[in-house]
Amino acid sequence: MSDLKSQTIYRALRERILRNELIAGTRLVLRELANQYKASDIPVREALRMLERDGLVEMVPYRGARVTTLTRREIEETYFIRGHLESIATGLAAERISPAELDALDALMVQMRAAVEAQDGPRFSDLNHEFHATIVAACGNEMLRELTMDIWQRHSGFQRVFRMVPGRLARSQSEHEGIMAALHARDSNRAAKLALWHKRSVGETVSTLVDGTPEQPGAEVTA
Repeated sequence: MSDLKSQTIYRALRERILRNELIAGTRLVLRELANQYKASDIPVREALRMLERDGLVEMVPYRGARVTTLTRREIEETYFIRGHLESIATGLAAERISPAELDALDALMVQMRAAVEAQDGPRFSDLNHEFHATIVAACGNEMLRELTMDIWQRHSGFQRVFRMVPGRLARSQSEHEGIMAALHARDSNRAAKLALWHKRSVGETVSTLVDGTPEQPGAEVTA
């Protein structure tokens, strides 16, 4: 029962953080959370550990837990690594991807276009993760897949700045369209270059938001 409760609290807090309801630096007080979610301290503590694993929460000595504060340097370094890993994986996928995997990606593209049309950032973000995970899984290199997805998981805190940039959903989707065309053409060089450019593009937008100088309010940003 405790495991189920901790998962429930984890999911609720994660959603609040990713939607910026709980902003960077917000203290997360164990007893207050336990009262809010009608739980004992144990499942709340476990939920905070899971959020720390995701990079969404950090434990500060003598001060407890708080929502992670991101830095421009951390974002630039992470997107540099993600960009090159996903570039390699996408290039390999262009050579090795199966017809069934291409069909699955095509179906995701249809859903992502609908999310862009509806300006549904949370839905687009979920589909976007599935899109890139499918490509990485198709690369045929298990170690590369594990490294890439581990970085996605450990830095999912970046998602909470995926917001309020006009046209970012459409821009991300346009970049996805180019990657898909390269995958269908089995053009590994172009697929790899487009994947790297895509990650650089998103990383630059996220860095701008963290600096506190967003382009303008509007749609959500998605990686």
